[in-house]
Amino acid sequence: MNTSRWIVGFGSMIGLAGLLVACGSEGVPSVSVSGSGSGAGSGSASASGTITGFGSVIVNGKRFDTSSSSFTVDGQSGSQNDLKVGMTVTVNGSFNGTQRSASAVFQKDAVEGLVQSVATDALSLIVMGQTVLVDNTTVIDDNIPGRNVLNLVAGTDHVEVNGHIRPNGVIQATFIERKLLNVTPEVRGFVTNHNDGAKTFQIGTLTVNYATALITDMPAPSGSNWNGLLVETKGTTFNAVTTTLAASKVEPEHHGIGNQVDEFEVEGYVTQVRGAGDFFINGTRVQTTGNTAFRGGTIDEITVGTKLSAEGRWENGVLLAKHVKFHESVKLEGDIATIGVNSFTLTGLSGLTITVNGQTEFKDTSLGGLSSGDHVRVRGRLVGANSVIATRVELRSTDNDVDLQGPVQSTAGNIIVILGVSVDTSTVSQFESVGGSSMSRAGFMAEVKLNSLVKVKGNLNGSTVRWDEAELED
Repeated sequence: MNTSRWIVGFGSMIGLAGLLVACGSEGVPSVSVSGSGSGAGSGSASASGTITGFGSVIVNGKRFDTSSSSFTVDGQSGSQNDLKVGMTVTVNGSFNGTQRSASAVFQKDAVEGLVQSVATDALSLIVMGQTVLVDNTTVIDDNIPGRNVLNLVAGTDHVEVNGHIRPNGVIQATFIERKLLNVTPEVRGFVTNHNDGAKTFQIGTLTVNYATALITDMPAPSGSNWNGLLVETKGTTFNAVTTTLAASKVEPEHHGIGNQVDEFEVEGYVTQVRGAGDFFINGTRVQTTGNTAFRGGTIDEITVGTKLSAEGRWENGVLLAKHVKFHESVKLEGDIATIGVNSFTLTGLSGLTITVNGQTEFKDTSLGGLSSGDHVRVRGRLVGANSVIATRVELRSTDNDVDLQGPVQSTAGNIIVILGVSVDTSTVSQFESVGGSSMSRAGFMAEVKLNSLVKVKGNLNGSTVRWDEAELED
């Protein structure tokens, strides 16, 4: 259905936005305006995000024909055969109607280096001082035994991680593979603790020494003036004892697109909110208008740490959004039934466990401030059949409303199972399509497939829920 905390320093990000306009990425040519498009007519097109499929290259669900494209993979000339689902890329090219063609595809990883530790629950690992989060959407390459990060050997194995940088510098992995040859220590992330006197800064817990590095397109170092910038650093040697990288090159992270692009889409995490409808996704500034369409959420839900994609026209360092889509597929609302040290459950959603961690954002509360009976809204991501990691928890006023949104796990008759919760649609009186139009129960159930994203709404009656609305989501 369509519906209408580390903060990066504003000054630093504006400086980076200027650099975005002034310089292109190595190996990726700029594109010029050739139309007035966003889906109609023809013009220039770019996208930055995750590869979701091939047959050409599909990025963020959009297919780009690559028959005439060049490929740059980890800084080297390559081919489409070097790319894999889950890798993060920037695609530059053009569109004509609904057809898109790529002139250049540029892949870049988030960190490449030594595995220092792997969490026993397999949901995170430390790579060269960077915390890497793993969930059910992370593609584990088959060169890792069993496609399980628990089979990586800390202190020995090297990996390449593709993913999105979260606002606190943590990497949400979209793809992980083991590197057997030609390991080049490198990392992308936000600068902290810059000390030009010592020629050092930090990315995560990694100390970067840039005394002998090539500095490209960066502000002249002075004091701590690099703090908050999103940069890419390559090195020669990594000292695991001191978690220090001897840098060979430091440059700002940017998409490598032109001053103006008719159709541009970026995917990632919100790293700064300047005001309503004015925010950054990584280093990309996004502004919404009264005509912006919001999918899967509303403008007031755009907070630091929210995963979004935004699509629109790129003009002089700003993406003017036509569409904004929320990517955390799990949305919940209800009363807390039980609460533990780092998890809680909701009344009426039996069997579903919600876990919080250091990345969870709390609004108007904290985990310690919550009690049984409190009414909350939750956004999160699925990590098991009936287990969710909360990315945002908001305390709400007392209410009987219960919401459940997630991928469908099975259907049988009028019963659909979402996140382990059986929903009886025989009581539902209102069904809606993805576009928001009314549907019959039979039509709705015919559309619902395995992994369809569905939202159901109901009211709590004691400890059970009577469901009265069901919506297909995009």
